[in-house]
Amino acid sequence: MAVISWKEIYATGIVALDEEHRGLIQEINRLYEAVRDKRGEDVTEGILTALVAYTVDHFQHEEKLMAEYHFPGLEEHQKIHQELIATVEELKERATSGTEDLARELLIFLRTWLLEHILKVDKEYGAFLESRGGRFIE
Repeated sequence: MAVISWKEIYATGIVALDEEHRGLIQEINRLYEAVRDKRGEDVTEGILTALVAYTVDHFQHEEKLMAEYHFPGLEEHQKIHQELIATVEELKERATSGTEDLARELLIFLRTWLLEHILKVDKEYGAFLESRGGRFIE
């Protein structure tokens, strides 16, 4: 059972970015299953490594599109991204201790951050970009 199932309410309207969000949801669900099965410490470091790669690639993609289409909230969005990157880096440093509590903490953090970020922040650029380039901009 998934802790997060994709719903259309999460869609930003930009297909490529929504696909990237779906990939993150898969990682969160993988972490959830591991925590549920008391194997969180086994996957935490791998999830964090994937999350670091995701944040670099996805945030660059989002920010590139926002800059290209002159999204007025780009600077604020970049600050939000930097805060997440700093948190992920901190969690990655702590992962070497291999505790179940860290896996659970990471799960709660990611679930909350992702859903709030998509629903409150990403929806703004989604509507803006869609109005200027359509759903299928890359």
